[in-house]
Amino acid sequence: MSARRFLLMLFGWSVVLAVLSPLLFAAWVSFSPDSFLTPPGGEWSLRWYSAFAHDRRWSAALVRSLVVGAASAGVALAAGVPLAYAVARVRFWGRWVLGGAALLPACVPAAVLGMGLLPLLYAVGLWGSLTGLILVHGLVGLPVVYLIARTHFDQADADLEAAARGLGASGWQAFQRVTLPLMRPALLAGAASAFAVSLNESMLTVFLATPRTETLPAVVWPELRYSPSPLVAVASCVSVAVALAVTFAVFVLLGSRRRDRFGRLDRL
Repeated sequence: MSARRFLLMLFGWSVVLAVLSPLLFAAWVSFSPDSFLTPPGGEWSLRWYSAFAHDRRWSAALVRSLVVGAASAGVALAAGVPLAYAVARVRFWGRWVLGGAALLPACVPAAVLGMGLLPLLYAVGLWGSLTGLILVHGLVGLPVVYLIARTHFDQADADLEAAARGLGASGWQAFQRVTLPLMRPALLAGAASAFAVSLNESMLTVFLATPRTETLPAVVWPELRYSPSPLVAVASCVSVAVALAVTFAVFVLLGSRRRDRFGRLDRL
């Protein structure tokens, strides 16, 4: 191994460890038997994991986070994929403006977006409801889904759709039978990314949720400010575990589809 390659590998692993160090510290603190946000000195304990599981506020917030994350990922897909398809494949006036507008939720600070959406949701009767929270989280996940889908459409061959249309398929049939199967990896990646964004969104939830609809990050935020305890570390570890499980599921689905495709080619 050359010295240059060794240094690059060493730098890469250093960056990875620097990024993972807060997570490793949180996992270490979560096993502390004390009531303070400090690492365990000697013995380790599952005390705070048991408290997290038996505390209705924390467990209910985790369930709401999963529900809101899954539903908001669906909202982001339903809005972002057609928008990316229109900007990438359809020629119309102002499509670049529309594409830029799809990225605005990622450019506006969360506090500003929350203050702007608060009176709007209150006016339409969705403030403090799970429906309003799902729509807002879907709006935050829209730029991620749009960018992933737009990249796929830019790289995919549009001639395949044209060939299907030339063989008699309608526009919807060409999209359903040609475009949609080809973009399933992008759909899975976009859904997983939007879910992760929703799972970690705290600022908007603080503005728009009530104690009956608060998600896990909204419960963590005041706990971390006023009475930090290892429960915060446990909640962080649970959130990361859920995000990693979703990512792993996406890789498994993509791998199984790839094996099925190669298996069909071998049979042919």
